[in-house]
Amino acid sequence: MNVIDRIRRRRQISRQHRAIDRAMQTAPTQAMRDEIAFFAQRQPF
Repeated sequence: MNVIDRIRRRRQISRQHRAIDRAMQTAPTQAMRDEIAFFAQRQPF
C-alpha cells in the first residue's frame, strides 16, 4: 500500500467516524446508540 492509498484510507475512516459520532449524538434513545455502536465496530487507523 503506498502513501497515497494510506492517506485516502485514513480520510475515509475519519469521515466514517464523524458520521458515526453524528448518529450517536442525534440518536434519541440509548437502545439506538447501542445499536449504532454495535454496527459501527470502529476500525483502527
